[in-house]
Amino acid sequence: MARKLKGKASSKGLKASLLRQQFQEKLKKKVVQKEQHDLKKKSLVPKKVRKNQKQQKVDDKIFIPFAKDETLLLVGEGDFSFARSIVEEGYILPENLIATSYDASPTELKLKYPNSFEENYQFLLKEKVKVLFQIDATKLIKSFKISKKTPWSKVVGINWRSKPLQNIMFNFPHTGKGIKDQDRNIKDHQELVFGYFDSCKQLFKLVNSTLLNDKSKYTLGYSFDSGKGTEGLSSEGFGKIILSTFNGEPYDSWQIKILGKNNGLHVERSNKMQWGNFPGYHHKRTNSEQDTTKPAEERDARIYIFSKYEKKHSKSKKKTDSDDESDLDN
Repeated sequence: MARKLKGKASSKGLKASLLRQQFQEKLKKKVVQKEQHDLKKKSLVPKKVRKNQKQQKVDDKIFIPFAKDETLLLVGEGDFSFARSIVEEGYILPENLIATSYDASPTELKLKYPNSFEENYQFLLKEKVKVLFQIDATKLIKSFKISKKTPWSKVVGINWRSKPLQNIMFNFPHTGKGIKDQDRNIKDHQELVFGYFDSCKQLFKLVNSTLLNDKSKYTLGYSFDSGKGTEGLSSEGFGKIILSTFNGEPYDSWQIKILGKNNGLHVERSNKMQWGNFPGYHHKRTNSEQDTTKPAEERDARIYIFSKYEKKHSKSKKKTDSDDESDLDN
């Protein structure tokens, strides 16, 4: 029987242990190197890319451009599917919503949207939503026929006498003229959007100034509450002007931010249009029930919230002007 070589065996075990230790150290070194590489790579990501990544996270959050307990005027409704959707989803109280159409009557809309309008219209009436027709988004005061003899509360209902108008929203404005010349088409829509902004300001001032003046008289210029009833309004009575548009051309060439700036407005916040938030809403062509060339839910769009530009925003202007997709000031 052969004799065991204890020293030799011990030498082999020591060598194997040493190799394992060296392997573990190399493995740890590689992990540290990878972490350092990833950190360095992250730091090299352009600032604009990091902003876009951050904005994407913001965009992915559920975004509704108005609060449930606020008031909302919808202009330019098609088959009223958006108005119905926001009521059904509980985004707005029916008594705080006014839904309007540019078309002259329910009969006209039945002919234009035979498969969708009537059901949406009856739903809104059942929920006691105020529905009005022949309202031009660029001539709101004239369209509502507001005058000294016919005040706002008489037009929309006595329950609006003590309510401020906090939001006005226009989804995917379009003239429906079908102008083929691109430059003329862009100019035509710029006039539509500019007119909408200007008209909203006039209506806000007319409707809300009375409410603010009455409150000031009642409190003798002092505020004894938290501003209940006038939240979100500027000192002049301006609320939020909401606008949604598709991304890309020709919409980008409308330059809605510049149009807003020329109206004394700034983008308070913006976010991508999350179609899934509004089940049942179908964006239709202005002059027919057909969907646009590509189904709306497959198209990228964005919602912008404009508010009255005030001097306090000027300090942050430089920081935010460079970020076109920012959900803060632009």
